[in-house]
Amino acid sequence: HFDRVRDVVSYMADASLRPAIDFVEAIGYSPSSFVACEGMEVSRASAEAGVYGKMRRYNRFYSPWFFRNVQKKRGEMVRDPSAVGEVIPLEDYLFRHDRGSFWMASYKMPSLVGRALGFLLPSHRMYRLATALPKVFKKSEILLQDFMIPFPNVGEFVNRLNNHLGVWPLWFCPLKNYGAPGPIFGVPLNLGDYCNVGAYGIPRRKVFEFEEDNKRMEMDMLSLDGRKVHYSHAYYPVDLFYDTIYDGHKYGALRDKYKADGVFPHVYDKIITKPGKL
Repeated sequence: HFDRVRDVVSYMADASLRPAIDFVEAIGYSPSSFVACEGMEVSRASAEAGVYGKMRRYNRFYSPWFFRNVQKKRGEMVRDPSAVGEVIPLEDYLFRHDRGSFWMASYKMPSLVGRALGFLLPSHRMYRLATALPKVFKKSEILLQDFMIPFPNVGEFVNRLNNHLGVWPLWFCPLKNYGAPGPIFGVPLNLGDYCNVGAYGIPRRKVFEFEEDNKRMEMDMLSLDGRKVHYSHAYYPVDLFYDTIYDGHKYGALRDKYKADGVFPHVYDKIITKPGKL
């Protein structure tokens, strides 16, 4: 458990120095409360023998939401750090945030109700509910972004996000940057490892102006050498997108080589949010 974002980010950045660790992430519950979660693969025999703690399932309809269980263990950790470990089957771990879509369901229902109605809360069903009940799940009130930020700049970005919008919880996931040529629309190769900052929720600091506030966080991200995951809303001007953020000349040459014009749409047209759309 950490009290400052820079401390939990530093801990995750050093995860590669702990070779026994196979998985690492963190959840920020407030500007002064962060919990890092580490995991390692173990044999079935040792897991069933209880060597590493009790078995915990997360894909049962009655299972606790992962982020709630981590929050509970934050208090237990203060009393007995050795008592917070648990064994999670691999499938449950890989889909640990699926039920309740991280913590999105908690905005509309209490935890106990969510556990009772857990069969309705996998991400794909929540998406259908949000589409079918737009007055209940208003897309215009939700910030839904994954910001990829260089590790040294994560603290500043989180401070800006908190000061402007106040979205909590936040999800942190380290991203290894191998510095080798990769996707044209990836992250810069010369800035070291990145950390994904997942901001999913309803801002509490101010009335959320969907397009304007998304644009502001977009510019804050770029000023700190960050990039977005391209499923989310994006509002970059076309010149900025192709001339500054990404290598538009390389992309254009690739399109020319494979005669893409008239066959495949431009990446910009595929990912940029159209005016008035959510």
